Amino acid sequence: MKNKKIWTQAFILSVLFLTLLTLMWGCGDNSISSDDNGNGNGNGSNNVSLSIKTDNVTDNPASIIIEEAKGLITEVEIEQEPSGTGHHIRINPFVVYFNLNGALITVTSGTVPSGMYNKIKFKIHKPEDNETPPDPEFKEGPSGNQRFSFIIKGKFNGQSFVYKSRKSANLVVIFPFPINMQEIARNITVLVNPLLWFKNGLAELDPRDPNNADIIDNNIKNSFKRAFKDDNKDGLPDDN
Repeated sequence: MKNKKIWTQAFILSVLFLTLLTLMWGCGDNSISSDDNGNGNGNGSNNVSLSIKTDNVTDNPASIIIEEAKGLITEVEIEQEPSGTGHHIRINPFVVYFNLNGALITVTSGTVPSGMYNKIKFKIHKPEDNETPPDPEFKEGPSGNQRFSFIIKGKFNGQSFVYKSRKSANLVVIFPFPINMQEIARNITVLVNPLLWFKNGLAELDPRDPNNADIIDNNIKNSFKRAFKDDNKDGLPDDN
């Protein structure tokens, strides 16, 4: 009888100890929850999204018809002023399939601390040797000439083409006005102008000619021209 009493007391003490340990663990948990991209840089509630919109696509010259465009993007971050500290929205590579009808598409989201931000940075990304991209068309083999960062398909003077850029590029787009990031959801829209891709001044560039590759690659980089706060996602800058 005495042993049974001792065992009962020990059992009760064990339950109380486990309960207390659970409560202490819950109150002292300082871990960071991953955002929906698995980056572990948020608190589980995204407060910023990134959207992309093609601009001036209805003004394409008759000689160039762009039917499909996609880019491999990575390391998206917005930079805080005045410290210059960057906070990632997305780290892992992802594919942007551009809507060539001018419709806005939301491509990723994440969580950053509250504060004033003045620019967005990201990378047009050529896959590494040992990397498997989300879209297999960006990697046809192990050599550098078989891995691509940007793919454009269409017709030039009625002839089909597939242009594949082999260059990575770091992009920085400054906001016209600093964006105040708070607990409420913010959306940043980046405008891309495809009209620049196959132009050299007034001259049109044949995407099938390898001698035009350097100019076209620079044009792709420079076509990411504007970025701004666009919480209602209408493709226009919000009033600041």
